[in-house]
Amino acid sequence: MFLLFPVGCAVPQDQNTPVQPRLLVEPITGGLYYLYIPSTYRRDRPAPIIVSCHGTDPFDVAAHHAGEWKMLAEEHNCILICPKLTSSDGILGSGAISQLLRDERLIMSILGQMHYIYNIDRRNIMMTGFSGGGFPVYFIGMRHPDIFSVVVSRSGNFNRNALDGWYPPEAVRTPVMVYYTQNDPGAIKDQSEKGIAYLRSAGFKVTTAVIPGSGHERHPEVAMKFWLEHWNGVPPRRHASLPNP
Repeated sequence: MFLLFPVGCAVPQDQNTPVQPRLLVEPITGGLYYLYIPSTYRRDRPAPIIVSCHGTDPFDVAAHHAGEWKMLAEEHNCILICPKLTSSDGILGSGAISQLLRDERLIMSILGQMHYIYNIDRRNIMMTGFSGGGFPVYFIGMRHPDIFSVVVSRSGNFNRNALDGWYPPEAVRTPVMVYYTQNDPGAIKDQSEKGIAYLRSAGFKVTTAVIPGSGHERHPEVAMKFWLEHWNGVPPRRHASLPNP
């Protein structure tokens, strides 16, 4: 099944999940976010969390990320959070610190509420994003190594000035993956490579990949595989009744 949006990229992932994401208001900041709670969620079993950051609105929006991730979240009993951001403009923006701090407050406020409302697997929380979502992924993900167990940039924008000097030393222990596609725009390839070079020079261990035969596409399954390879504890099993992505 292919879901096409009026503006922006197609989301080819299967949309036939047992439950659907909800659009909610975060009460402290007033920000909006999509929340997906898998049908398999049980209070007696801690649920890992995926935080996915969208790119340039209107070409890539939070609803797209809810659509691309919800089947993987369902399969692996993950809570999915897709916030509406202000810092993820990859065309006219450059990761302005004021916007990044605002989005950081939104995301951290949402995660704080999740800890009270749900049984959270605090050892396994992934920060990921696509395209302009690379700005908040690098900034917020690296600033909170005590929260995010892995950080994954997917064909993401990078600005050294929006990262250098903003994260604690222990962030270098966070598993990081940066990947882009064979046919991504030149700016995305260039910024991804600059992000890889900067992180490695700063002491991070970075896994990289170039997805062959693809354009500017998200490929969440690659991020999910990386996360599972760096799982803290026993990785979740797929539900036999659901298809592979």
